[in-house]
Amino acid sequence: MMNKIICVVMVLMITSLLPLVYAQLSLGEPAVHKLITINVGDQGDIHVTHEIKEARSVVHVETIEGTLSNLNVTDVEGNKIEFGTTGIESITGITIFSSRDDVIIEYDLHDVLDFEDGLWKWDYFNLETTKIIFPNYIDLLFVNDRPVMLHDAVGITCYGRSQGVICDAFIEYVIDEPTMNTEIKWEDKKFIVQVKTLTEITSFNFDQPTKRINFDVNEDNQLITLIIPLELLWSPYEVYLNEKKILKHEFFSNETHSWLNFRPDNSGSIEIIGTTVVPEFPIFAPLFVGIVIVIALQSKNRLNLR
Repeated sequence: MMNKIICVVMVLMITSLLPLVYAQLSLGEPAVHKLITINVGDQGDIHVTHEIKEARSVVHVETIEGTLSNLNVTDVEGNKIEFGTTGIESITGITIFSSRDDVIIEYDLHDVLDFEDGLWKWDYFNLETTKIIFPNYIDLLFVNDRPVMLHDAVGITCYGRSQGVICDAFIEYVIDEPTMNTEIKWEDKKFIVQVKTLTEITSFNFDQPTKRINFDVNEDNQLITLIIPLELLWSPYEVYLNEKKILKHEFFSNETHSWLNFRPDNSGSIEIIGTTVVPEFPIFAPLFVGIVIVIALQSKNRLNLR
């Protein structure tokens, strides 16, 4: 009798687990993506669009991790198509039963980006090629610790398996990043060095004889970007934290300025050393002195001939 009871209990347990297991299984082959487009909003909210190639058989699409809402599945003409969803507490996948046309899947995501000390962060991983579009006032991103200047671009493209790679991007950006404009006077000239960072910068100084910019950083692991006039201090640069050389990125320059970024692991004293520096005399001064010397020598020779 005891054996029968145990068997019944085991059967009930297995039966009760079946819906749970089935809910986590995906039906069909992975869908063939054309592109994933992600629009990032002001407050870290996200709108996702999957462009899927037509499939006459059942295919499955994994959604991006996060709290999903406003799901909409249509063909390219906007016609509704049949689909199912997988997931227990939230939707984690979409099953498309068949479609003669390409399929568009759209949804909103929340609780995806992390906001910490003024910095938005997202560790994004996907097998598919993904275009990520940011608000138009964002001009500087950091992708895997490397600065990316957007300029007139609306975002970035992270290539996936269609290009033989995997999209793996740790993205960071700041909205309304504080900018410190420091005026440096040398001779009769004035130069503005811009510093963009969330940390406090103190004791900013320019030393012309040693071709150095110095300042102190009061927090650890903070992104710092400088926009340096080339006439003041020419690139390339070397950056030191407490007299130890650290990694830096010179990621953009134009005819007048150079953009320099680094991320000190610790607080301390920063030194930026350039290759050339604003001269102590105007550039034409040595030429003027040389001309005067030549004229003087010529005059002396004429006097001697007489």
